[in-house]
Amino acid sequence: MPKKPGYEELEARIKSLEKTAGDINNLSEQVFEDLQFLKIIIDTIPSPIFYKDRSGVYRHCNQAFSKTILGIDHKQIVGKSLFDLPDQIPSELADIYAEKDQYLFDNPGSQSYTGEVKCSDNRTRTFQFYKSTILTESREVAGIVGIMLDVTQFEERSSRLSMKNSELESLSYIDALTGIFNRRKFEETFSEQLQSSEDQSRMLNIAIIDIDFFKSYNDIYGHPEGDKSLKLVANIIDSAMRRPDDYAFRIGGEEFCLLFWTRDDSSAKILADRIRGDIEKLGIEHTGNKDTCLLTISMGLLSIRNKTADKTSIYEEVDKLLYKAKRSGRNQTEHKTV
Repeated sequence: MPKKPGYEELEARIKSLEKTAGDINNLSEQVFEDLQFLKIIIDTIPSPIFYKDRSGVYRHCNQAFSKTILGIDHKQIVGKSLFDLPDQIPSELADIYAEKDQYLFDNPGSQSYTGEVKCSDNRTRTFQFYKSTILTESREVAGIVGIMLDVTQFEERSSRLSMKNSELESLSYIDALTGIFNRRKFEETFSEQLQSSEDQSRMLNIAIIDIDFFKSYNDIYGHPEGDKSLKLVANIIDSAMRRPDDYAFRIGGEEFCLLFWTRDDSSAKILADRIRGDIEKLGIEHTGNKDTCLLTISMGLLSIRNKTADKTSIYEEVDKLLYKAKRSGRNQTEHKTV
């Protein structure tokens, strides 16, 4: 029969129990304070935060989530799933969110994605979702904790910046005076068109245009009138280049270039002659042009059948054709097929 403890031993045990009870009480108060601290922090954070258990049922959420996102008290959320809040979460969205949650349940870890959310004030905002699984001691998934960062302004600014960059990029390809493409765009487009896998039944054409006696025109009428004439010539050229794969460029002071596709070389010559004739029909006076006393152009035109021809040799060839047209009396087109 076990010996009964003596008075002193009982007293010692009582003191030990009292100390343990005191420690437990202090620990309980500390846990309570820590929980209050965490709750205050979570509710103070302006970003929506939520916690769902393995069944997809909300167990906790902060005020930012309950008020900003769903517009109801958190007590109306806790204990319910996505599908239990049809007035706040449309069924089609609930399906999407549930699918993402299920993927994370099946593949424990972290998940991040951007989504559009219609908030309680009826404004649609862009949120970056960051979600992670919570595991038990046995490494089983207990639930998901998620935080939502409002990136609406960032996305809007990024979109505006992208648009401005796109506009600047476009402007960098435009000739400021005439509004048509510049030489930089020509260099890029020429290479692209030569490498294009166009139907072999079509041929690429390149033309270089030079305004006849333009230095003399500026000397006689002044540079402001010269600029006006450049704009008028550019308008005629641009109006003739209206198909998606037609291009008009200003590549120098009074020099322009065309890139366009035709079924045959005779069609290319017809178009080139029409442009030359339309510019002459503008009737712009130019007394320095003794033959016509009008502003005219000379053009070198090369129609390319041989798709293996290189960029440099092609440009040199069409430039030779331009100068042949000028030596032959100007106001004409010299044409060749390679």
